[in-house]
Amino acid sequence: MIERIVCGTDLGPNTSYIVYHAVYLARQCGASVEIVHAVEPINPFGMALFKSYDLNPSTGQATDQILASIKDSVVERLADEYMSGLDDLGAVCNVVIEQGHPADVIVRRANSISADLIVMGSSAGPRHGFSLLGSCTARVLQMARQPVFTVPFVNHEDPGVSENPQMKLW
Repeated sequence: MIERIVCGTDLGPNTSYIVYHAVYLARQCGASVEIVHAVEPINPFGMALFKSYDLNPSTGQATDQILASIKDSVVERLADEYMSGLDDLGAVCNVVIEQGHPADVIVRRANSISADLIVMGSSAGPRHGFSLLGSCTARVLQMARQPVFTVPFVNHEDPGVSENPQMKLW
């Protein structure tokens, strides 16, 4: 029985397609979906930038504000763009933005909520040479205790894709 689904996304051009699959599966199973996005930890240059604006990165306040801003943006995009193409917003129960390596964040979150399934893109697409599996997906497949449903990259230049309303949203 699938009750909880974690949908890992990099917020790239295939996000709509990946979320669509996760929500569709959730609706079929009566499950909930938690969308997870990882933000790489702040590097030394970022720390210096914070300090130049009199923000103290060690308190986490500035980082929390940035993560909250990203989360607000993702939620807004889901509500305004994506969910207009799908009748049921109720399947998406939460959006989580965390710092860390994407595979670690996705697997850690899936384990913490006892997810029954992880849904994510199979590869990063053209920017990484259309490899069969992206490095993040390969790592999640190695680490996850749950089944991983991979959604293939969709070429947005394909005429058939541009006719599908779910492909235009992100």
